[in-house]
Amino acid sequence: MNNIKKSRPLYFVIKEDIKEKILSGQYKSGDVLPTESSLCEEYKSSRVTIRRAINELIQENVLERGFGMTARVKSTPVPRSLNHLGGLHEELTQAGIMCFSYILNSEIVKADNLLAQKLSLSVDDDLYMIERLRYANSNPLCYQKIYLPVALCPDLDVKKLAKVSLYETIEKDYGLKISYAKQTIHACMANYRIAALLELNDLTCMLKVNRTTYLDTNECIEYSDSYYVSDRYELSMTLNR
Repeated sequence: MNNIKKSRPLYFVIKEDIKEKILSGQYKSGDVLPTESSLCEEYKSSRVTIRRAINELIQENVLERGFGMTARVKSTPVPRSLNHLGGLHEELTQAGIMCFSYILNSEIVKADNLLAQKLSLSVDDDLYMIERLRYANSNPLCYQKIYLPVALCPDLDVKKLAKVSLYETIEKDYGLKISYAKQTIHACMANYRIAALLELNDLTCMLKVNRTTYLDTNECIEYSDSYYVSDRYELSMTLNR
């Protein structure tokens, strides 16, 4: 830290120095700041002073609170259009945003009463259950749980979905045509597990997107719940009258 002005409170000088590091690119969008103890050592200050500087930067929307006591540089919201049906991977790629997924879990499960109803299947039909984290420009954006009928996508290469669009895989690898989807969006609070996976405070508000996707044959191909970090995700639409 250079040129500390004694006339200014130390917390203010620290706050301005962190801002300068963000503007210079030393700290990038989504980066997690060093720990409190590391910042105390760097600035030769107390935890109380560091916390005040961090809290003011959070209030100014420069930083955001992460999981536990961590703080990260505020991410630029990821744009998403509601004007057409598309997968997150293909939409972000078209917008020039790097998108990839981390597969948390995948297994074949039996459809219970709820899933059988949602997917228009029989109870105990085989389903792929896939849990994954979605990233935009290396920043965690979304936790997703997906169910797909095994009968429509036999021998699905789940690992491939870490880098490739699910919808593209369905259409290109299986010759199926995705036609439409029914979707609901509502606000909810992150539970502890999702907050930890997305590196959030467990009191963070999220957008829960529930989607049921259909083929041109009216067969249901996907039932999913997606939890988006609300302030990293921006929805837009065009309304005609």
